[in-house]
Amino acid sequence: MISELLDDDPISGFAGVVDAEAEESPDDSAIEPGGWASAEDNWIAVDEPADRGCLVKYELWDGEPPAHPPGASPWQGAVYLESGIIRPEDLAGTDLTGSRFDLGRPGRRWNVRVHRDRLGHGAFPPDVVQRTLITLQFWP
Repeated sequence: MISELLDDDPISGFAGVVDAEAEESPDDSAIEPGGWASAEDNWIAVDEPADRGCLVKYELWDGEPPAHPPGASPWQGAVYLESGIIRPEDLAGTDLTGSRFDLGRPGRRWNVRVHRDRLGHGAFPPDVVQRTLITLQFWP
């Protein structure tokens, strides 16, 4: 892994991530029936219940990351990102936390794997238990 970032603030109404310079927003209508994530140029949509709140973790790898542990719900695809800097967005198209994750290379297509895990008592404090951790892994 080259770098990572975990947003500290839980996000309610998480719609996905967008390229910080693009005007597009995640479009949940692009998610296939029975699916929970989708990607198009400059955005990744994630179908996450608005009332739960989630934490978002970003990871940049120099090659395909190892498989995620059993129990995670993965989605994999590719996304073109104009600036290579991504940010979270809510259902209303609002920049949620102000955090940005810089992939370091603008104007390129990235492989991406998204994992959705429910947080349990052992590894996390009580105020975040029962939230969802959305992990986005990017590699060339």
